[in-house]
Amino acid sequence: MKSLLGFLALAATTTVAGVDEWADAGVEWWEGGAFCRDSSKLTRTHYEQLGQRRELKSLTLYGRSRLTDELLALLAGLEQLEKVAIDGVNISDAGLRHLAGWKNLRQLTFFHVQNKDHFTGAGLTNLTGLTRLESFGCGGSPFTDAGLAACAQLRPLTDLRIWHTLATDAGVAALTNLPALRSLRLAPQFRPRITDAALAHLAKITALATLSLGEMPLTWADGLTHLKSLPALKKLTLDLVDISDADLARLKAELPAVQVDWKAPDEKQREQMRRNWRKSPPSTDHRIGSPNGDRTRVPRLRIWCPGPLDDGAGAP
Repeated sequence: MKSLLGFLALAATTTVAGVDEWADAGVEWWEGGAFCRDSSKLTRTHYEQLGQRRELKSLTLYGRSRLTDELLALLAGLEQLEKVAIDGVNISDAGLRHLAGWKNLRQLTFFHVQNKDHFTGAGLTNLTGLTRLESFGCGGSPFTDAGLAACAQLRPLTDLRIWHTLATDAGVAALTNLPALRSLRLAPQFRPRITDAALAHLAKITALATLSLGEMPLTWADGLTHLKSLPALKKLTLDLVDISDADLARLKAELPAVQVDWKAPDEKQREQMRRNWRKSPPSTDHRIGSPNGDRTRVPRLRIWCPGPLDDGAGAP
């Protein structure tokens, strides 16, 4: 019934792009929501008409949307949006200003931001006026410590997911300015960007109840021991984390009230981590990224993540 109502509303507002053209782009409609599995087929006309759907509360654009700053501006008036997930955007930090009017936004997720020369995540400071924004995620993107610093200014955040980006231990330190943060996911794609050193910073976010760390080697003595300082921690996920049997046992013994879920890396992944840590050991200069977004010293790295559906955020 909701899908039918959405379809009828679309038919009533469609002028240039016909209903068949929306179907060809894989767009599914329901009352208050739109989901596109292959948004690479969307044209400017489609975005113009999306911008007229002021009743939308949920918008999901998967499949390399190619959304630019110019096209994002066409959606600036969607003030009822609560949940947005977009894959393959080509936006800049400056372009994020077009989201400032989404006053009801609660959850925002970007996958595979393509604009590596003009996007670091620093533009998230444009969203400080979104007092309902509780959840943000960014994966497979040139998101840096400047982006984490901007996230630290989004005071209502309770959930943050950063994976397969250029963020480092230094950027994680800024997250201590988020006293309401209850859930955090960090995964540096088997690279020594986020390491044991980050856990000393995380230990200061005392509201953390759920913590997911992935694709990194961790030890009890240099990192995990700091988690004893988190009084609210209930669940710890170690996804593809290289950890010794002794340290894993110590972790569970020292944190008996915490549910610890560990997925071991396979031999290929474990060797990849060890090779990367030997090649570029963690250091205080954080060569992978810097808080001001300067990437002049960043080596040429492939930014990848499994895809929007793997994260689980933003799916209708």
